This record gives sequence, C-alpha cells and structure tokens, in this order.
Amino acid sequence: MKRKILCPTDFSAHSRAGIACAALLAATTGAELLLFHVTRFPFHELLVPCDAGTAVIEQRLRALAVCRLLREAEAGIRRFVELHFARQFGDLSWRAVAGLGKVPAEILATACREEADLIVMGRRDRPPLQRLFSRSVSEAVSRAAPCPVLTVRPAQVIEPGAGSPTPALAAVLQGSRA
Repeated sequence: MKRKILCPTDFSAHSRAGIACAALLAATTGAELLLFHVTRFPFHELLVPCDAGTAVIEQRLRALAVCRLLREAEAGIRRFVELHFARQFGDLSWRAVAGLGKVPAEILATACREEADLIVMGRRDRPPLQRLFSRSVSEAVSRAAPCPVLTVRPAQVIEPGAGSPTPALAAVLQGSRA
C-alpha cells in the first residue's frame, strides 16, 4: 500500500514550514506528497445578467473558467515549489492538486478522495481574541479529518539537554527518548 501525505498550502511562510516537514516525512517514508491549494472563484463575473437563451453558454463558460482556475492554481503550486524547494523535491514523488471552495471543507474532501494517510499543515499563531471567536483552518481540519493531522509552526525547536538545537521534526521521526 502506497502512503500519501496531503499538505495544504496558501503560499505563506507558515505553509512553507508545513511543506518542508511534509517533504521530509515523504522522503523518509517513501510516501507520495500531495501539495494542495484552494483557490477562489471570481464571483464578480457571476453578476453579469443573462437571459434564458444565453444561460447554457454562460454555464459552459463558467465551467471552463473553473477548469482554468484549477490549472492555474496547480501551476502556482509548481512555481512555489521551484522557488522555495527545488533541491528538496528532486527525488520526491509529488503532485500539485487544487480545489475550489471553502478551505477546510476542500482539504477534508481531498483527504478522503485521495485516501491520504496523513495531513501536514503549517500553523499560524493567532491572538487569543481571534481564537475565541473563530476556529483556525488547522483546527477545523483536525476535528473532522479522516486521518491524523500534524500541524507545524515555523522555527519550532526542541532543545535537547546539551548540544545544538534539534528541529522538532527530527524528534517526531525518531520517536520519544525515554
């Protein structure tokens, strides 16, 4: 059974930390990495009025626009990888996947559709008041995910007793030291 790691990205520094972690896990385990981005539909284009005769044509044009948006989003993922991860992704098995809709719902749907074994997400630190009134994307995904979810904060470091700092990911891969 081939393993799959789903890693959503919004092209931010926070998501870069998630991608770096997911790439290391994929390289270590031989899993396929799915980089996923949710794009938005330009709803202002829907405001153009049309009569019943042109409705079918309008519907087909919107379907073509959606396909174009998804292709552009996947191309954006590939450019992002080339810019930030060219060396790390050399021998890695990975694909760019895009979705259209609400971010948490699209991540969950893609995890189910692709039968992901793990979701790796970059996490933002949010102010307490913001956390009180709304859930973060990573929290919403974690609560409903069909598989384990690993959230990663940038520059997260564990200090072992003596010596140089070890990235938190190395501790996760090595397991706990008792």
